[in-house]
Amino acid sequence: MHYWAKEHFETLKVVAKAARAVPEWEDYATFCEEYERGLRHDALVVLDRFISSMERAPFATRRRFVGWLAQQADGRDGRHRLIPQPLHVRIVEPTLLEWMLVDPQCHEPHLWLGGYDHLRHAHELAPGNELVRKKLVVAILIRVGFSTHELPTGYLGNWTEDLANLAEAEGLLQGLPSSEHRIQLLAEIAEERKLIRDYLRNR
Repeated sequence: MHYWAKEHFETLKVVAKAARAVPEWEDYATFCEEYERGLRHDALVVLDRFISSMERAPFATRRRFVGWLAQQADGRDGRHRLIPQPLHVRIVEPTLLEWMLVDPQCHEPHLWLGGYDHLRHAHELAPGNELVRKKLVVAILIRVGFSTHELPTGYLGNWTEDLANLAEAEGLLQGLPSSEHRIQLLAEIAEERKLIRDYLRNR
């Protein structure tokens, strides 16, 4: 069953088990279990009950859940199943935005909101955080990739800024432990830099 997305449903089982450790998250755990079993309608009914309860909860309660869930979902296969659209819109995003206001010196809400601007701010708040640095590098590569994706037909951005951003991305990776992901990111930086330099040489 679910052979076409086995890893996604295995993720639901793992996260459901972890959620069971907190009594207030029992409905979320049940949602994951029902969804993993293929009972989507039943799962969404339970999820709506959980969301309605969580919407009435104090900020500290919501922050605890959202921070935990963001960590559970980060980098996992099937992340969208762990944070379906109703949960994201009604609980996760509003809580992260409130978190920013309640604790403006905390990098976490910016990290989990993602996107270039939030990740840059997260890095300003926590420059030594490895996850922030890696995610910011990915965000920079996405921005530069938009500039280069129509080459050799045309360049869509500012090559001076893009080369500076690539140099910054390379610097962000310096000092991080060697890993397959770090090697891959360095290779992508080198590839984008070559695309830009080839464009400048041939224009």
